[in-house]
Amino acid sequence: MKKELIHTRKITVNCYETDEDRLIVEGSLLDERLFPFMIHAVNERREAGPMHHVTLTMELSLPRMEILSLKTEMPVVPDAGCREIQQRMQKLTGRFIRPGFTNEIRDLLGKAEGCLHLTNLLLAMSSAAVQGLWTLVSRVREGKTPPLPKTDGSILRNSCYMWREGGPFEEKIRRYRMEANGRRR
Repeated sequence: MKKELIHTRKITVNCYETDEDRLIVEGSLLDERLFPFMIHAVNERREAGPMHHVTLTMELSLPRMEILSLKTEMPVVPDAGCREIQQRMQKLTGRFIRPGFTNEIRDLLGKAEGCLHLTNLLLAMSSAAVQGLWTLVSRVREGKTPPLPKTDGSILRNSCYMWREGGPFEEKIRRYRMEANGRRR
């Protein structure tokens, strides 16, 4: 069977600690066509290269995960009209990354209300932001084990099998917290 690589999609997400109670999350989505191609909707032929390149920079409050700011850039799009959607992303300012966020995003920015590429990137970034938060609160500094985070893990509840409600990770966090409270008395 013939197998020729024709398209790649790369999503990159980076989380940055700041000196304030903030997390900066930067994301990039790059779709590349690996041969000359035609954009039929605009009757335009292009050489091999990017078809979509969109980026988002999100500033979040910690530990609440409130979106404080969101910057959108769309360096490469099929048509300049695609960039008209950038202002709609501001609807997310003041919202919280929490259980149900995925559905909230799809309601706000799904289908004709948004851009599928920005939506996909934002969903990848929100998941990575939760990992960034947990990375930050679990970071070993100067060889010292960090204390159990103040959050109870509810942001992860039902996100996967191990974090299911009443599942092993939720139970372990509860038990560790009880043990830590017993030692303080």
